[in-house]
Amino acid sequence: MSSPSILGRLHHLDESSSGFHDQLNDILYGEEYKQWVQALGNEDLMSLVDYLDKARSPSHFLTLR
Repeated sequence: MSSPSILGRLHHLDESSSGFHDQLNDILYGEEYKQWVQALGNEDLMSLVDYLDKARSPSHFLTLR
């Protein structure tokens, strides 16, 4: 799968959606992603890192009571 396809899928996710993190996980743990990420060039890798950094949710760092 080419890099624009994966990055395009990531960029088209609705970050305000309650299902955003589930959709993001589906992409990041998919077989296509695993194959694609191994072949990333520097520019695509930086785009991916920037996207994931922005997509982080502070709620991931909270502990459940």
